Amino acid sequence: MFGCPGPKSPEAPIGSLTLEIGRDGGALRGVAGDLDGTYAAITSFADSPRTTIEARRKAAITWQATLAGTSGPLARAGDQLAVTLGGNGTVAELPLRGTPGAVVITFDALTGAPRWKLAIDASEWAVITSIAPIGTGFVVGGSFAGTLRAATKIVSSAGKIDGFVARLSAKGEVEWLIRTGGANADAITGVAVLVGAGAERIAITGTFATGAELQGEPFVAFDDKSPAVDVFVAELDGKGSRKWSASFGGKLDDSSSGVAIDAKGRVAVAATVRDKLKVDTADISTNGPSDGLVVFYNRDGSPGGSVVLGGEALDGLHGIAAAGPRIVVGGFYAGTIQVGREKITAQGDDAFFAILDGTKVDAVWPVRGAGREEVVAISPLLARGFVAGIGHTAAATIFGQPLASPKDPASGAGLVVRAF
Repeated sequence: MFGCPGPKSPEAPIGSLTLEIGRDGGALRGVAGDLDGTYAAITSFADSPRTTIEARRKAAITWQATLAGTSGPLARAGDQLAVTLGGNGTVAELPLRGTPGAVVITFDALTGAPRWKLAIDASEWAVITSIAPIGTGFVVGGSFAGTLRAATKIVSSAGKIDGFVARLSAKGEVEWLIRTGGANADAITGVAVLVGAGAERIAITGTFATGAELQGEPFVAFDDKSPAVDVFVAELDGKGSRKWSASFGGKLDDSSSGVAIDAKGRVAVAATVRDKLKVDTADISTNGPSDGLVVFYNRDGSPGGSVVLGGEALDGLHGIAAAGPRIVVGGFYAGTIQVGREKITAQGDDAFFAILDGTKVDAVWPVRGAGREEVVAISPLLARGFVAGIGHTAAATIFGQPLASPKDPASGAGLVVRAF
């Protein structure tokens, strides 16, 4: 399936794959993929949290590494695989402040040889929620409370909880670190990067409450007297300077699960929203208690339309990735939902993938089973598809591939690769 890149061309094109990668007592936490293979992080909580990184070529494991701590998202840039970890005390042999603190550690993507590691910790706590490649380095995003430190760069929260974004070089140097937020609880939940035509575009998304700002520019809340949180999206340049920002939400709490930039330059935000809300000047209503919502923005930050994905039950989105000119979202649903022109019906608490070209839904794939299925991670596959991780508690079917019921209902996990 995965060709090993050579000086002329890969030996084989990218293909598609679905396989069971669950481990008893383990939980799938992050995935990534490229021409060389796929990567998955599985965390076990038997005694203290320990994470195993598995690199695969097709179904065969090519290398493994086991680390103390709980894994977050993964990303590959250049010849390096970056793994994010969280934990208390010492993680990856780095002493951390706060409970918990966070670490980025990189490996040679082909051999698994360790490269460098960096602590990102705070006086109270720090969590990495997202990571994306930028050239041969990485952009990471997350949340913190207190005073955050990444190497020699330091920022302090303006209130309870703030978000942060940092750019890391290929050698693990912190090129810049910025915060966003206000006096209340704010967070960054997703980062995405598009490099081309001599420009570096960094999109970030998260949640905010009244009073939050980014580099002096306030986010506009749906109701500035309400404690409910709304969703923001912003674009930064390669040096971390704000280019534009926007927000959407309603009277109830809404949440963001990620952001992507497609090959046409559109920024797309995946969100889970409730009741009625406003996106720019458009009034949006959900079909049930909660729905998934994908909101698009043009290069200049102007509105690009939105699409609601959901039905009469509790539905929403858990992740998003760019696949060339299209967007892939992974979500959860119960009952029957309308996705584009198709209706899909769940067996219980099920998952789905949808492919969007702007606000047009090109395809939808349900993930069904006797228990609960969940998209726990999703990552782009070289602009030609996506890699996703599925958690399942009982027997399930993913893209026609049956997965057996796990011995431990909390440890079922499948890896999905789809190339277009």
